[in-house]
Amino acid sequence: MTRLYSYIFFCFLLFCGRQLKSQESKMLLSEFSYSYGIPGGDLEKRFGEQLSLGIGLTYQPAKNNFSYGASFCYFFGSTVKEDVLVPFRTQSDGLLIGSDQYLAEMKLKERGFFFQLNAGGLIPSFSQEKARQGIKWQIGIGFIQHHIRFVDDARALTQFTTDYLKGLDRLSNGVALIPYIGYQYLSRQGWLSFFGGIEPVLAITQNRRSLNYDTNQSQLGINRHDFMINFKLGIILPFYLGDSSEKIEY
Repeated sequence: MTRLYSYIFFCFLLFCGRQLKSQESKMLLSEFSYSYGIPGGDLEKRFGEQLSLGIGLTYQPAKNNFSYGASFCYFFGSTVKEDVLVPFRTQSDGLLIGSDQYLAEMKLKERGFFFQLNAGGLIPSFSQEKARQGIKWQIGIGFIQHHIRFVDDARALTQFTTDYLKGLDRLSNGVALIPYIGYQYLSRQGWLSFFGGIEPVLAITQNRRSLNYDTNQSQLGINRHDFMINFKLGIILPFYLGDSSEKIEY
């Protein structure tokens, strides 16, 4: 079944690309990306490495290497360095006592997202005969949010209600500056188009909870400097705008 889905998806990408129009036309580029991220600054003190999935939409004007767009990225990780459950753990084995009085485990995960509006351009490199390719650069500004997610697989820790966990999840958000530089390959022959590059995220955030229950302290109004460097790969599905049917090739 997995192979069948993969084949259908490949045929869909091929179909979208085979109706080739002149790349002098205006285009909407739908982008799907996968990233590996390394945290820095205050984010590194709380979380480890993360993975992310992203979607984006870019407007490419006719006969112009400048572009404008928006994108959304959801990131996640399994390493949480800031153990907010320390006051509740047993000293012997570091587990928690469930509502049934048996030992249970609560897993801590990283979850977050960022949204950006961006503008950039393409510096043509290599041959442009078969593809509109070159060095892609852009600068974005957006909003980022991250928190600790709690996973109770056994559902034994019922004393940790949703409202109580809000005092432990370290929900933080703020503004972010998101530059990007990489390589883009936009095929002129209807084959798969793709991109890859480096995307730093430079953010100033704040904890949005009024009180951290594990420390009995508040971090409201204290700026955090959250950084990450994403190594990003993605595919592009172009949609051509305007009436240029006379330029269609099959």
